[in-house]
Amino acid sequence: MIQLVSDHIITPLGIGVDANIQAILEGKSMLKWHDKVHGQTLVEPLIASFFDKIEIRKNYSPFESLCIECAEVAIRKSNIKVDSDKCIFILSTTKGNIWNSLWESASKVARYFDNQVSPIVVSTACTSGVSAQVVAYRLLNAYQYDSAIVIGCDVQSEFVVSGFQSFKALSKKTCKPYDANRDGLNIGEAVATMVLTNKNTTSGTWNLLGGSVHNDANHISGPSRTGEGSLRCLQDMQTIVNSKDWACLSVHGTGTLYNDEMESIAIHRAGCDDVPVSALKGYYGHAMGAAGLLETILTLHSVEQGILLPTKGYETQGTSYAVNISHEKRTTDKNSVVKLLSGFGGVNAAVLWSKKNVNTSMNNSKISIESELTLENDDVVSLYRTKIGNYPKFFKMDKLSKVGFVASELLKKQLPENSFDSEKTAVIFASKSGSLVNDIAYQATIENKENYFPSPAIFVYTLPNIVTGEVAIYHKLFGESLCCILPDEEALDNLVEVILPQSNMTSAIVGWVECPDKDNFVARVKFVKLINR
Repeated sequence: MIQLVSDHIITPLGIGVDANIQAILEGKSMLKWHDKVHGQTLVEPLIASFFDKIEIRKNYSPFESLCIECAEVAIRKSNIKVDSDKCIFILSTTKGNIWNSLWESASKVARYFDNQVSPIVVSTACTSGVSAQVVAYRLLNAYQYDSAIVIGCDVQSEFVVSGFQSFKALSKKTCKPYDANRDGLNIGEAVATMVLTNKNTTSGTWNLLGGSVHNDANHISGPSRTGEGSLRCLQDMQTIVNSKDWACLSVHGTGTLYNDEMESIAIHRAGCDDVPVSALKGYYGHAMGAAGLLETILTLHSVEQGILLPTKGYETQGTSYAVNISHEKRTTDKNSVVKLLSGFGGVNAAVLWSKKNVNTSMNNSKISIESELTLENDDVVSLYRTKIGNYPKFFKMDKLSKVGFVASELLKKQLPENSFDSEKTAVIFASKSGSLVNDIAYQATIENKENYFPSPAIFVYTLPNIVTGEVAIYHKLFGESLCCILPDEEALDNLVEVILPQSNMTSAIVGWVECPDKDNFVARVKFVKLINR
């Protein structure tokens, strides 16, 4: 049984859960026009929810300072021995604080609390906050650790703002999730922390019963028109607790035309049309790596009070299938909650929380390495031309994705035909540098205001998980997709050994793909299967 021991949130709308719920019930929002983001003048103003000021600690970045400030409160409210080697920090973020290494930031946050365990950074675009909960659940369920401090945070910058503007995805008014007049999203900032444990505690009232991750295998930046990934996530959650017993389905609800439509299709196909739906982006904007944790915490606390939070901006049904959503506060007497998110790279993720105590068990399946392959500083373009050569989208990829794609395809050629099961093969990649090479390439497009040309085609590859999406799309893999920032390949192997047996996958493409600069890289990929399953 994995319990939520304590939590804390800090948003532009308020500090702490109670203050934020009260602000929501009063209809408040911090979405407003900004022509600057933390001192950086924007070429094009936007509606967003930014912190007016971040208290920066000496020797820490604004991002790290927020993580520490939020985690301090949550840890203080718990009885967790945070400096124990049985406690792990898991950081959920998309771009963090753009020019600081995510790995170094996570390590600094953990070390602030005298925790010496190597932290995990989960970076799976918009789903990061839910995927981080899934990783925490599996580590605790396997008794790898006794407790986990899960922190979700993103600090926005001109880098991120210009990227979303290049996609033409931002609304010039406050977003309207699921509404007929929705026309885009707003971005936001927040930090949220959960303290989880596998020890039975009287302070825990909510139990994390499981999670699910699936890829759409459709497009790196466009939602599936049939909701394939989200559908599978919802169906997995239904196997744990029947959807008729869900108090609420907290959705992504960005306010974009295609995301909300995709979610409505998945909800309908899963038979969840009557489940009450909540979307909170109208209060906070899209808080990216913080969104999954922030929205989960707010939903759990409101359901605890017997209420369902209203969806700000929603007035008229605007999706093909009518979901059970409302702009008014509602009541509930049910005690299970599902949080659903989707993101770039085709990834979708869901977690199920309940006051019910559903017994879970550790799967003792072992991992068998079926094949492995190493590429190091090879000419990947030449390898593609001579060994693969049938996928024109290859030339649009960034360096990290090209390397991961070629390595995966060459690995597949070493295996028997049909080794990749479209429903049961996961793609799990990690690196230490993440998307650094493409971050530098994208920064060059916005550096000179006289020659300002932010490119969506470059920006999308500043998300390190896109490489997993490219592999899943090419091979039509609807299984799990996970991308982490880790110190080394050994950390990846250790993580996979614990979390993969607890998934509903039967195999995985596991890759350590590290591109520290444009000239050097190493890719070590392996195909693994679970045995005794």
